[in-house]
Amino acid sequence: MSITRREAMTAVFEGRPLDKLPVSVRLDLWHKDLVSSGCVPKAITGLSQEEVEDYLGFARAARYRKSQPAFRFRSWEERAVTDGDVTRHEYVFPERVLAKETARSAEMVRQGIKGHALSYPLKERADYDVMIAHMEDAYLDFDLQGFCELDEATGDAGLPLLILGSCPAHGLMLGWAGYENFYYHRADFGETVDLLIEQRERIYRRDLWPALRDSPAYLILHGVHFNTQMTPPPVFERYFLPYFREFNQAMHEFGKKVLFHADAEMGGLVRHVMEAGFDGADCLATAPLVPQRLEDFLEAWQGKIVCWGGLPSILFDPSFPMSSFEKYVSHMIDLVRKRNDFIFGASDNVMPGAEWQRLLFLAKATGCAVGG
Repeated sequence: MSITRREAMTAVFEGRPLDKLPVSVRLDLWHKDLVSSGCVPKAITGLSQEEVEDYLGFARAARYRKSQPAFRFRSWEERAVTDGDVTRHEYVFPERVLAKETARSAEMVRQGIKGHALSYPLKERADYDVMIAHMEDAYLDFDLQGFCELDEATGDAGLPLLILGSCPAHGLMLGWAGYENFYYHRADFGETVDLLIEQRERIYRRDLWPALRDSPAYLILHGVHFNTQMTPPPVFERYFLPYFREFNQAMHEFGKKVLFHADAEMGGLVRHVMEAGFDGADCLATAPLVPQRLEDFLEAWQGKIVCWGGLPSILFDPSFPMSSFEKYVSHMIDLVRKRNDFIFGASDNVMPGAEWQRLLFLAKATGCAVGG
């Protein structure tokens, strides 16, 4: 008896056996580039990204990003000014203006690639003090209602993923201080840094967690870019692990499954994500993108964490020999043939320039219904 792609995805996260493991590959960057460049293969000309997924027999890579929480303050004014490729974002508090500059070229906009930060709002202790002083009137801005619409539109074609992004501490590092600055700040005025993180976590618990309890989302992604070098074990243990233990336990009580975005080199954190209680690793990066092979993760996690990924984006590029691609896919199929803790996917995305024939090969090799 055949089952839907949604049912197959659900079965993996519930640990139930399957005759055929699902395939769910992110195609958005690749498809957007094909359409904008006018180089769409004849077989899929005129098809939307979702229709291409249906044609290949892949489960929909349905991801809802508007749910990513953003801190807002009733006592500030936000404004942005763009000059060429550089945008200056200002957060105007009564006492002080915090500012971030981001560069994003027209080509990056065309390909849907985010800009990169040139500077961050939190530069010194006084900046932290301002944010801490106004945390009582802070709140999280997020949208879960739109997820319901995505869930309904996806139907039986896939299992949508509600994306929350970073945990409170990591969000501070990535968006407000910058990695390198965070470590300087931690050394110079660590108690102040810790106090702001504690306040951010308090607001996440107050505003976000109850809303997730009432959300129809089954899969939740919280936690991104864990990296052995940038978020090493001592930092993970202090700022990430306590929060995620509590969050993941709460979500399990709500009947949810929690994933983290795993497209970085995280060999030194394999044990830590198990201790945190995660259910899945999304866009799992493997060799040759990182030193770890898929076998290493499967062995380490022993079915406790679903591996969703395993196909580095470089494999789909013409620069990677087609014969090597076919061998890679065939080896992966043999490796997971009798498992129920794996979903075929890309790390992180099938990129512009990827070959259509490789997606076709993946679909046919994994037993997807091509052409539907």
